[in-house]
Amino acid sequence: MTTRTATAQRPNGQTQGKICQFKLVLLGESAVGKSSLVLRFVKGQFHEFQESTIGAAFLTQTVCLDDTTVKFEIWDTAGQERYHSLAPMYYRGAQAAIVVYDITNQDSFGRAKTWVKELQRHASPNIVIALAGNKQDLATKRMVEFEEAQNYADENTLLFMETSAKTAMNVNDIFLAIANKLPRNEQQTGPSGSGQGRRLTEGDAGTKAPGNCCK
Repeated sequence: MTTRTATAQRPNGQTQGKICQFKLVLLGESAVGKSSLVLRFVKGQFHEFQESTIGAAFLTQTVCLDDTTVKFEIWDTAGQERYHSLAPMYYRGAQAAIVVYDITNQDSFGRAKTWVKELQRHASPNIVIALAGNKQDLATKRMVEFEEAQNYADENTLLFMETSAKTAMNVNDIFLAIANKLPRNEQQTGPSGSGQGRRLTEGDAGTKAPGNCCK
């Protein structure tokens, strides 16, 4: 991959800082809430009944860290088994991945472990992997204990958070944690894409993002 650097200009002509662009993929079993997490992160919305993704969906979101603008190109993959063979096409070349499971579904946690193994074997060697235990708002129906997932994440050097797309708990935080782990001094930059997105700054973790970035 060719490495390029760029700087962004504010309206008054002052240098805003580097713009870094990263490919991020979401993986996990069907119905664990991958699309809901992306929708919450990108648009600040939640739909109680989210249609299943067919193939994959593409969106973008921009976050600001210090003097760097980080643009995520997000591929939200379908969780159904019939789409599994397409997954390498989406995680190939990705600098980051979020593997999602449903804390009320033990099988989805086992499936998440399988995805982590696949990424460790076949994805980019330096990929940043985060494990997201989604649907924390249903903690009273929990089947996967927090400590069990945390221990697994520690053993595999994964970022880990429990999240709730419904309440927005830790949704921004997990993306910001990934952005902080990515090597901003090394990665590719490029022009803005056409995907849909809003912008948020590091101080907006856990809150609805404002409309502008890096003022």
